[in-house]
Amino acid sequence: MRGESVWELLNRLDESVIIFNEKGVVLQLNNSASKRFGLTIGSDVRDILKLDDRVVFFSNLIKILKKKEKYSNFMRFINVEGDLIFCWLNAFEFDGDFVFEVFDLSIVENRTSSISDSSYVKILKYMSEGIAHSIRNPIMSAGGMLSRIKAKLVSGDNKDLIKYIEIVEKSLYRIISIIANLEVVSNSLPVQLERVELGSVVKDVIKKYNNVEIEVNIANEVWVYISRMHLEFIIDEIIKNAIDAIENNPQGRIVVDVYEEKRNGFIIIKDNGRGLKEEEIAFAMIPFYSTKPSNMGIGLSLAKFLIEGYKGSITLNSTEGEGTTVTISIPTEKRDEMRIKPL
Repeated sequence: MRGESVWELLNRLDESVIIFNEKGVVLQLNNSASKRFGLTIGSDVRDILKLDDRVVFFSNLIKILKKKEKYSNFMRFINVEGDLIFCWLNAFEFDGDFVFEVFDLSIVENRTSSISDSSYVKILKYMSEGIAHSIRNPIMSAGGMLSRIKAKLVSGDNKDLIKYIEIVEKSLYRIISIIANLEVVSNSLPVQLERVELGSVVKDVIKKYNNVEIEVNIANEVWVYISRMHLEFIIDEIIKNAIDAIENNPQGRIVVDVYEEKRNGFIIIKDNGRGLKEEEIAFAMIPFYSTKPSNMGIGLSLAKFLIEGYKGSITLNSTEGEGTTVTISIPTEKRDEMRIKPL
């Protein structure tokens, strides 16, 4: 054992290890990476990424790794058979090059099929650790503040009590928000497809925000097949982000356009808020990523996951200091797979 080289040792591991340069060229890899993904020295590491991750995501990832920061998250990678597999990725810089350490979770994922075929059960399983961490922080914060409030009340010192109570309120609100997101997943079984008119759902969601001026333009009736609960959640998450983006901006505007084009229904939500930095855009819909410390970072990722179950998509375009545009696309016809296969 002592005489083994590092790569002899790495070749014994089940996880895949890939070393590549900033252009994506593979410089070294272990046996697991070669067998699982079909990569060789000199091939492009981006071949294992989904098509929509190969440009912006990869570029932003390199920027982060160059800062000596580590990146870890759940990812879908393309294996040697061309299938998407569920993985955990650790990425980091090492001696001027970059390393992917990939753990294949598809075996664990496939075991859940004996419980349920629903992807919602699977994603809830893999998010559980991050959710537990996100809930633990506000609970500890609230507990600490309550102890301070108690001490203040006992001593008769009322200074800072309002500030402490507000911190407790914010912590409890975060917990409630997390639970609400979990309920969307847990209440998704079984999925009930409904014939839904997009404009009416948009109007119902916006009614909740009567203290915010939101311009709505509906070109015509657009009917899709989707769970109304899911669609309301998706629209609501994006509207909440838009409202947050224009906070403290007297000229802040939110515009929602609804129309149909080429057998797809579109909901376009635009704001002229603070926008996102270029390197933040690719990560905006990844679980547990958020530009705000108080935000759990699960809403948009869950919205993206849900809409893709209906063969739809969510895309985001943003410019720092100018605003953000989110495009929701949903097929306007009921596909054959929706008729015969559980979502």
